[in-house]
Order: sequence, then structure tokens, then C-alpha cells
Amino acid sequence: MSRNPFDDNDDDDLFAEDPFGDSHTVTAARQNNNSTRVQVDDDHDAVPLHSVRRSQDGGGFLSGVGLGGIRAGSYTPVGEDADYAKRDVFGGVTKSGGGYVQDDREAELRRREEALAAREQDLRTREANVQMLASGTRPALNFPPLYPIMYHAIDAEVPTGDRRTVRTLFYLWLALEAMLVFNCVACLIVMLSGAADVSNSGASFGSSFVYLFTITAGSFFLWYRPVYNAYMKDSSMFFYFFFIFNGFHILFDAYMAVGVPGAGSAGIIIMFQCLSSNKKAAGAICGISFSFWVLHFLASLFMYRKVRMHYTARGHTFSEAKQQAYMGFAQSSAGQTAVTTAAGAYMRSNTGNFV
Repeated sequence: MSRNPFDDNDDDDLFAEDPFGDSHTVTAARQNNNSTRVQVDDDHDAVPLHSVRRSQDGGGFLSGVGLGGIRAGSYTPVGEDADYAKRDVFGGVTKSGGGYVQDDREAELRRREEALAAREQDLRTREANVQMLASGTRPALNFPPLYPIMYHAIDAEVPTGDRRTVRTLFYLWLALEAMLVFNCVACLIVMLSGAADVSNSGASFGSSFVYLFTITAGSFFLWYRPVYNAYMKDSSMFFYFFFIFNGFHILFDAYMAVGVPGAGSAGIIIMFQCLSSNKKAAGAICGISFSFWVLHFLASLFMYRKVRMHYTARGHTFSEAKQQAYMGFAQSSAGQTAVTTAAGAYMRSNTGNFV
């Protein structure tokens, strides 16, 4: 007698006998029933279905006892907090991608503390200078060495972060003096060589000798000393003095590199004239002078751009420079004399209006 297929008995196969007598249906049902049982057995200890990824933690002793965060070979859900996965229970950082995760907040605080310390040091230096000037005690004159007429000390007067720039500009000024001396010697050698194709060699030597004094004094007081005061006092007015006169100095470097005959320069034109006259020694000296002027031109252009960037970063403006110029003129003795004279002339011309 065939069994009732709707009889609820878990121990027997529900499809042991086909009530319809179809053998193919019995075979398919058994296969389906077996696969269903295997799936139930496999899912008995299953975890929630979601995307997983392998942790990059290398493990260790603390990891093995459950104190090292995520153990090696374990899985972490994709949606979990990334910072939590990278830190252990003690708050430290763990490896991520072969390196160590840096604490950006602590690094930023450290940078701010260093900047504040440097700024406080600069303020203390400036306050000491102001107190020294207010008390009437000025440091001893030390520059130039042979005949000192002023006080010049980069480490004492210029803020810490700007000393390298000012010192580089000072070295450029010293290089300019050395090049003027070399240029004068080169013009003298060209004149003594008697090159037939060199014109106005005597005038060139005379002009180069004059440059030793005029360019030396002019470059120091017109662009180096202003940029020194600009960094020392953080003054827009002195920065503008530097931009104007150092711009002329850069053009002067280019002019000396060209070597116009009779203009006091042993540049490239004079070099070709010496070589055409078969004066190779004089031509070589002129070639060295030309190379020096080109290098000085490039270095001056680079420092000009660097000072300009510093000026922009500090937020200086042309209106601020004009205001400082007006205040400086009004506080000077010449400005006070001019104001007194103008006021007296105005009072005398309008005396009748006050009667």
C-alpha cells in the first residue's frame, strides 16, 4: 500500500514513493532534497552575509591573546570604521600599507609651536633693539672694517627666519665688488694688449675704474642697505626701495655682460674684438668677466623674485609704503624744518585775516 505523501514524518523520505509513478520525478526530487540538506548543514555556523576584507595587521604576541586589535588572517567588514581598524586598544597606531599612520593633528600642533617659538624670539630681538635705541646706547660701529661708519650685524638685527636671505644678498653684494675689481683689471689688460680691433680701450679702463667707487657705494646704499632695513624693521617702504634700485642693478649686470666698447666693461663684444686681433689672453680674460656677469645677473634675478614673494606673503602694500614714507619725512629734521617754514609763510600771508 502506498504511503500518504502529505504525512509529516521527518525520519522518512517524503519522496520515497512517487504517487504518480514517474521515476524521473522521483530522481529529481531526491537530488533536490539532498542538496537542500547539505545547504542547511553548511549554513549551520554561517556568519552574516556581507563583503569582507583581510586585515593587514601582522599580529604578534598581543594579537594572539586578543590585545592587539585585529589578528592576522581575520576578516573585517568593509563598512566598519577605518580608524578603528587601524588602532589597537592602547591607542597606538598599526601598520597600514607597509608604513605607519602619522598623527596629523600632533604634527600640526608641533609645527605651530615651533612657529610661535620663532616668532617670540624675533619679537624679543626687536624689543631689545628698540630699548637700546630708546636708551640712547647704540652698538659700536663695525662696517666697513677699515673705516666703520655704521653698525652691521645680520645675526643680531635680522629675525631668525630671514637671516639666510639677507646673508645671501650680502654675499651677492660682496661678489659684485669682486667682479668690479676683476672687470677693471680685465679692461687694463685689454688696453695694454694693444688690440687693433678694440676701440676706446682707454675710455673703457677709465670708466671701469670709476665704477669701483660709484657702483660700490650706490649698490650698498640704494639696494642692499634698504633690503637689510626692510627685513629688520618689516618695512614696506624699504622693500620698495630695494625693488626699484635692485631692478636697475640687474639691468646693469646685463649691460656689463654685453661689453659695449668704451663703456667700462670687458664683456662679450670686447672679447670678440680681442680674438679677432689675435689677442687670446685678453680675450680669455674678457670671457671670464662675461661669465661672471651672467652668473651674477641670474643670481640677482633669483633673489629679487624671492624677496618679492616674501613681500607678498607678509601682506605689504604700496599704500602702506607711502604712509611710512610720509611719516618718516615728517619725523625727520628736514621734514620738521619744511613744515615750520610752510606754517610761518602761511601765517605771514594771512595775518590780516586774524585781526
